[in-house]
Amino acid sequence: MDPIQKNRFRIEEQTSKPSYYQEDPYLRNLGKEKETTYESETTVRRPVLSFLFWSFLVLLILGFLTAAYWWYLQKKQNPEEIAKVLKDLPTDKKALNLLVDKPYLPDDSVNPKLAACLNAYHNRYVNRVGNVCEEFLNSPGSDGDKSIALTVLGVMYDEAGRYINAIERLEKAIQYDSKNYFAFYNLSLAFKHAGKFEEARRAAQRAKEIAPNDYRVALLQGNLFQEIGDPTSAIEAYKEGQALAPSDVTLTYNLAISYLKQGNIAEAISEFQKVVQTAPNSQTAVLSYGHLGTIFYQREDYDRAEYYFREVIRLKTGDAKAYYNLGLVYLKKKVPEEAAKYFQKALDSNANEPDVYRYIADAFLSMGQTNMAITALKKALLLKPSDVDSLFALAELYYKKGELVEAESLFRRIIRLTPGDTYSETAYVNLGIILDEMERYSESISAFEGALALNPKNQSAYYNLGLSYLHAGKPTMAIESLRKSQALDPNHVPSRLAIADYYLENRFYSEAISEYEEAIAWKPELYEARLKLADVYIQTKNYPAAEKMLVYVLENAKDPKEIKLAHRKLALSYANSGNSGLSRKAKEEAFRATHIDPEDMESRLVLAKILIDSGSLVDREKAIEELTVITRSDVTPTISSKAHNYLGVCYFKNGEFKRALSSFQTAIDLNPSLTEAYENKRAARAQYEKSLESKKRTFY
Repeated sequence: MDPIQKNRFRIEEQTSKPSYYQEDPYLRNLGKEKETTYESETTVRRPVLSFLFWSFLVLLILGFLTAAYWWYLQKKQNPEEIAKVLKDLPTDKKALNLLVDKPYLPDDSVNPKLAACLNAYHNRYVNRVGNVCEEFLNSPGSDGDKSIALTVLGVMYDEAGRYINAIERLEKAIQYDSKNYFAFYNLSLAFKHAGKFEEARRAAQRAKEIAPNDYRVALLQGNLFQEIGDPTSAIEAYKEGQALAPSDVTLTYNLAISYLKQGNIAEAISEFQKVVQTAPNSQTAVLSYGHLGTIFYQREDYDRAEYYFREVIRLKTGDAKAYYNLGLVYLKKKVPEEAAKYFQKALDSNANEPDVYRYIADAFLSMGQTNMAITALKKALLLKPSDVDSLFALAELYYKKGELVEAESLFRRIIRLTPGDTYSETAYVNLGIILDEMERYSESISAFEGALALNPKNQSAYYNLGLSYLHAGKPTMAIESLRKSQALDPNHVPSRLAIADYYLENRFYSEAISEYEEAIAWKPELYEARLKLADVYIQTKNYPAAEKMLVYVLENAKDPKEIKLAHRKLALSYANSGNSGLSRKAKEEAFRATHIDPEDMESRLVLAKILIDSGSLVDREKAIEELTVITRSDVTPTISSKAHNYLGVCYFKNGEFKRALSSFQTAIDLNPSLTEAYENKRAARAQYEKSLESKKRTFY
């Protein structure tokens, strides 16, 4: 009985796309533009928000956080969400294995010396069988008896994997006695083990002709038909055997498996149930209960599935697969606490296959219990330290947890264990990605080169090698690698965009335009390239071209994120154009971007900047509101520093120089490389000192 779910193992590859250029809402110096207000220019309106507004804002934020936390808990613990991850995974193919044929020999003989040969085999005196049987063959005896002794020797060779010797002995046995169906039966097995299925089929047919009423020959034929992909003939053979031996559970079980493979589920259920009725406490019953549980699980009859899996545990206490499957059943029955309990029991059971622990790890991972998943995978590796699939899965978990040193160690271990195959190749690529993230660029480059030494056509290795060269400050080699990646897979978008992004970041605008245009010509719906090309046009002040590109995205894109970015960039394009007639459009586009995603603080930052630039005191008050939300949100230091800088601009324009100084200093503390904040701080300090001088003269 095998688990319903197969391990969801995936080889980790770099999923994050390179982002060499990020949109940076332009900054401005203070005191250079004249403002317009709806009141007298001598009147200064200070940004005062009412107590009611702040109370409402705080309650709104608390409500949102509470709802978000509730949603997170529900999603994390919701059994339906977990079951979605697990439900459609394929069943382990080993679950459909037949009960294999065993060698077939007489139990005894009236000839004492032949009986000694047979007894030595049946009692598993492996070291004695050859001597005893050879001694009998060298003594006087009938051809029939010697044929049986040669059959025993043939079986011994077959079990040792020496199929040529086995076939030789068994064919010699047939020469001694052409009616020895034991020899034909075991010769069929030897041929099958040697991969000679047609010869095996002929030998089995000859055994049937000699012993038409022997059910074991029918079992042999059924198994052969099943292995050569003829389930219909296999079913017929098993049925013939059943007619001869209705109580033989091996025949019945294999017939059930054949029906299951054929998709005849009703007949499979019937045969599995016959097994458990005929031999209710046998190992074959354990397997049959497991299959019945799996069938009813897939039929969404979870009560019956639970019953059958519990029967497995009753007969085989500590069966890790059954505990695992019971956990899945309880997830479907929306009882996650019970599911977790049975997954834990599965983990605590002494499974003898690494695959089982990977199933268990997958279940824990789906429930958000990463540490338990790691424990399960470690158990798999204790069972089989060289299990590459478990090593990959564990390395992936460590990588996702950010524990890069552990992930690095595991990928190096995989490389040592694998003989330069595809596993090694993938491990080299993943190792390179990890080393790149650790900023160990020379080692990262060596790892990617290791993958390419194994497979010079590894597109992923070339792509990631290009990124590492970029990070290492070797753009020429980076572009060469990215070009090779692109040549190997023209449909690999990141390779195309990485080159263009590099040119954009380093202000090689004509080259960037050429690369983006080539990407767009290749794939017109590549809106990411269109958005970045619009960035180039904005930076080169080709605002009409930027507008055309962004309008195309707005008219054709379906992804809300791309639409939001298009609105945001269009707002920047209008604002930067210097055309006062486009200021209203800039504001409208910025508002649209924030309405699409109110949680996107970059869009709010752009909106605030445009509101400040409008020169309207009312707009400036709105800008302060937007910037206050940004500074109180969980954003990156870069965005937060820009927001504080813009707040300082607002306070400066309102004549609140002391508050402006504080905001500019906060911006500098958050991002010491924000040169604009230093200039603004100096301007604010100068104005603040002037205001103090003015107060001093007034006082005296």
